[in-house]
Amino acid sequence: MWASVVKQMPAGTRRRPTRQRAKGPIDPKLGKRVRALRLARRLTQGDLASSDFTKGFISLVETGRTRISLRAAQILAERLGVGVTDLMNPPTAPQEMRWEVQLLEAEARLRAGDASAATQLMTALRPQLSGKLGARADRLRGLALLASGRARDAIADLESARRVFDSSGDRELVVRTTFDLAQAYGRADAHGQSLALALESERALEAGTLVDRTLQLQVLAYLASKFVTIGDPQSAESYGERARALAEDVSDPRSVAHLYLSLAVTRREQGDLEAALKYAREGLKAYERLGDQRQIGSTWNTLGWVYLARGQHQRAAEALQRAEQLAEANGDRRLLGYVLQTRAELELARGKAAEAVRLADASIAAMEASPRCRALSLLVRAQAIAATKSSTALVRRAFDEAFRALEPEGRALLARAHQAFFEVLRDRGDFKGASEHADLALDLLRPYLT
Repeated sequence: MWASVVKQMPAGTRRRPTRQRAKGPIDPKLGKRVRALRLARRLTQGDLASSDFTKGFISLVETGRTRISLRAAQILAERLGVGVTDLMNPPTAPQEMRWEVQLLEAEARLRAGDASAATQLMTALRPQLSGKLGARADRLRGLALLASGRARDAIADLESARRVFDSSGDRELVVRTTFDLAQAYGRADAHGQSLALALESERALEAGTLVDRTLQLQVLAYLASKFVTIGDPQSAESYGERARALAEDVSDPRSVAHLYLSLAVTRREQGDLEAALKYAREGLKAYERLGDQRQIGSTWNTLGWVYLARGQHQRAAEALQRAEQLAEANGDRRLLGYVLQTRAELELARGKAAEAVRLADASIAAMEASPRCRALSLLVRAQAIAATKSSTALVRRAFDEAFRALEPEGRALLARAHQAFFEVLRDRGDFKGASEHADLALDLLRPYLT
């Protein structure tokens, strides 16, 4: 299924199937717990077994007729989306068990894509809970809010959950919630905080605080994309390669789909447009298998962006039309801002400067457009204005506005803007001003050149 990744896998990274024989009767509570979690996640026994166990072994576990090793427990917990501690030590009080069922129901709703229902369930349940159950409810509600596009609201719940997990000594849930927070801060465009939290998660996974290959792949792929965002292609390449080497060891298609999209963006930024196109297409196929309409829309935008860089303007226009249709259908206003920005770049490349200005203005004004999207649209707008007969003073004002917006978005993007203004001033015969902006671009890029 993932042949293009598998072929490049070092043999030493492949996980061997875990074969384990029945070892006698045990407390049936663990088996009931495994079964409840499996059903809540709508997995069959075969799904849970995957290539690590047999279906018969899972049946023995669920009916309390075998013991399991710590390694087997780690693999099952990873696949069931819980910590080993929570898997091995389920709640025993009747009321706690009822709350546990409600938590599982909310999680099932979230996994099915109904973030609104999950949020409502957790909001109603939360006042009854305390301690770790309360923290689990906070984390779940935070994830539901994040899935609904309310990243800043999600941060408060996730921070609260992490504090409780940390004080209770549950290192597994600390690591998981730290990465949740990294993604929430990233969606809130707090890229520095997001990167710091993702690196903290990665260090904990490397140290063995938590053994979860799916999460490790997600963290590595996220770091690759985040380093692209801040303009550090070397680090992006390093994390992308590590993620690719881990991919065959993970049976989660969503994580591999995210990896493909991260690799597409990384390769595009590095100028390897053939590889970028290949990974974007693989990512699209993966998301289509999953039926994830939002990610399908985002991937069509990435494809349009790659086709644009390749000079395939008609294909870029077709891809962007698909992305815009999906953004509208899914109510994804954040994506719509990016699609309008990419369309503005396309029209500028086609020599239609006035239309590029119109689309850039629409992107800037789009509801829920991120600060990064607006900053990039301001840069496209400035370049489009420069392509008209506007005065140099008007062009300079447009670029100054873009510089201010791009400053929080990283040195590489700001350097790109100064490089663009250098080219504009050079073409207009202002060689002194052009030289000044060339020097500014070089100064900003110096950390990446040494």
